[in-house]
Amino acid sequence: MPQRINDYKPVLSLLSTARLASVPAIFNVHTDLEMYGFSLWIQNAAAALYPLVQQLELVLRNSVDKTARTRFGERWWDTISYDTTKDNHGKFIKCIRDAERSLLTNWKAKEVARLGLTHPSQVTTTPPVFSHDDIIAATTFSTWENVFLEALHTDDNSKKNNFLWPNSLPKALRRLSEIDNKPIEARRKLLNLLKEIRDYRNRLFHHDCIWIKIKTVDKQTAIESIREKINLIEKIITAISPVTNRALTAWGMYENARRICSTAELSIYTNLNYQVPNIATPGLLGQLLLQTNGGKETVPMMLQNEACVFYKLR
Repeated sequence: MPQRINDYKPVLSLLSTARLASVPAIFNVHTDLEMYGFSLWIQNAAAALYPLVQQLELVLRNSVDKTARTRFGERWWDTISYDTTKDNHGKFIKCIRDAERSLLTNWKAKEVARLGLTHPSQVTTTPPVFSHDDIIAATTFSTWENVFLEALHTDDNSKKNNFLWPNSLPKALRRLSEIDNKPIEARRKLLNLLKEIRDYRNRLFHHDCIWIKIKTVDKQTAIESIREKINLIEKIITAISPVTNRALTAWGMYENARRICSTAELSIYTNLNYQVPNIATPGLLGQLLLQTNGGKETVPMMLQNEACVFYKLR
């Protein structure tokens, strides 16, 4: 049991104390045990968001790629037109070239190891021609943000067959109206929303603060700022692929993230005085299910001196 650890100071000293400095005032946790419990909860909260962010990245990438590939072929990024008069017209294709360079670098590293060489410059083997799927898989999230830049769009009807947007929007984004009823505005707004999620994704992956500080005055507003990101991810996934959104809902992924990113879940890690139900009580499971508040909360308890939880999976 956590209380068996008499002194958490040595444990806390190995965490990022600077990032935890604002925690007591915001989240009302003060003892060393509570602080360590908080640090475990925030990691658990971040972990609950990973599947949603990863699903968003996958459906975005594959939906755009599938649509573009159908219209322009395997190397569609080399086929489509770009408006070079627009700012950042080279950002998307640079992302593709970066993916190709990454593949080449990794291949050379493997060749160095295979041939027992000491430096990539010594590799004389002809590199492979990387496939479409290899290149797409090597791209980063920012690639699929930059694909919505103005340079890949035209308003000139005579050129629309050569540009990716706007003609590909209805296929790449099955429910465009989730973002905006006007396609051009929807693309522009989506670009900003994707940047917001990419920035947030980077914070998650680098173990940074996952609540939005400028929106935070206490633990409730801090957690609400996290849940706003869950709502935003759900909105974008719905816009791209309503069927994927339905699947994630059916599997309880949004509900799970919201359950963990809650004040009730945080209290499980900071208040260890759990209820001790009588397992012989008739209808106990039904009572516990009611305590989940419709599946929104986890119910902690002590059973046979073991800490257990009861929650709705989906």
